[in-house]
Amino acid sequence: MSATLTNDAVPGGPWAAVARFIAQYPTGSRAEALHLALQSLRARVEPDRVLACELAWEMHTHGYWSQIRRPDGGAYETEEAYFRDVLGLASWRTAYKRLAIGRMLMGFEEPERNQLRAAIAAVGLAKATIVVPAIERLREWKPWLEWAGQLPTVVLQERVSAALEALPRGREPSPPGERFRRTVLAAMPDIEAMELVDRFFEVGAEVVGTPHPIGIFLAGCRECLGEWELQASQWACPASSSASGAIAPEPAVCLRGQNPASGMYEPALDPADHSEGQSTAANGEPGAQK
Repeated sequence: MSATLTNDAVPGGPWAAVARFIAQYPTGSRAEALHLALQSLRARVEPDRVLACELAWEMHTHGYWSQIRRPDGGAYETEEAYFRDVLGLASWRTAYKRLAIGRMLMGFEEPERNQLRAAIAAVGLAKATIVVPAIERLREWKPWLEWAGQLPTVVLQERVSAALEALPRGREPSPPGERFRRTVLAAMPDIEAMELVDRFFEVGAEVVGTPHPIGIFLAGCRECLGEWELQASQWACPASSSASGAIAPEPAVCLRGQNPASGMYEPALDPADHSEGQSTAANGEPGAQK
């Protein structure tokens, strides 16, 4: 008896092939027959799903999705709408996890990438998405995918979290505030928003004069808060402004380190001095316990 389904075309299509496969087993062994059929179908489908992740990542990085039209000729409003449609997914979070697998694959060169594709297909996309962060950071995919095939999901996630929190051998610790930056990025609803936030931190490092994400974030808040408060006060009292005929002042442009309320110059924030009622560990991240 055959233990696997083949990819050969058969009369009647895939269902006929499955029916013939199951018919090889006696009635009393139907459970075993169905189990083997499911395993064979997964072995046939999963490599294509892995390849789809890789192709989807290329569509994203080059922005090709914006050139595609729906079957009715209409444009896709967002990247999220495109990938949810083309990948047949209801959740953008799941779509982003597929893109992350594609990004990870593109980080390896052939022929190693082909070996990685096969290993991901063997464990399945669900387990592979859990170990993607560890593989991308540590550049070791064989042990992580072996654990993905052996460990329960909860245990596997705990191992990944522990590895990302620990200092990898031969590598420097994460820069101060990196956990804050990752948390903000992870909270974004789509890739466009993530790229916007990433650009904010990149430009902010040059303007503020510190690479610390928390310092950049607070400096950005100070830059815009004065203008926002002015706009909010104008919206709250539109009648009084028009009645008096007073000319509203121009929005203040806050120079680096300047407090818009006082007009006085304040030194640029040193993230290490920022406590806000929280302790600051050696890496400069709020909330860490000494």
